[in-house]
Amino acid sequence: MARSNPNSEFAERITWPMSLWLFLGLMLASIYLTFWAPFNALVATIICLLILLSLIYAQYKTRLEIVVINNWLYVDNAKIELKYIKSAKCLDKVSYLKLRGQQADPAAFNATRFWIKTGVKIMLNDKSDPTPYWIISSKKAKALADCLN
Repeated sequence: MARSNPNSEFAERITWPMSLWLFLGLMLASIYLTFWAPFNALVATIICLLILLSLIYAQYKTRLEIVVINNWLYVDNAKIELKYIKSAKCLDKVSYLKLRGQQADPAAFNATRFWIKTGVKIMLNDKSDPTPYWIISSKKAKALADCLN
């Protein structure tokens, strides 16, 4: 397989932040106490283990993987060839929040995570695609935008 220019390659994986895991851990402790009091420790432990396994599975399924390689942009299961990208703009916290909220276009491709404060808006130049733009969460928004431009 042909490789692209190493300067035009990018990879990022976005998973749940530690603060979310801490919050969920406190909720899990509360659930443990809720079931331990009327039943026993075994019932509470089994229920909490099932919930923990569900949370680990949910974290795995909701991670966001962004890769640019061989002139293609991959965002989870979506992909687009770089020749169909007109421009990529790095979004700061305020403009990113507006684009996800008040100024959002329902036809846009949206790959955002609520705990990420910056992102990239990718304008497309494919006439046959009804998607006006892509909006992607990224901790390395400037590097992603530079890679795509």
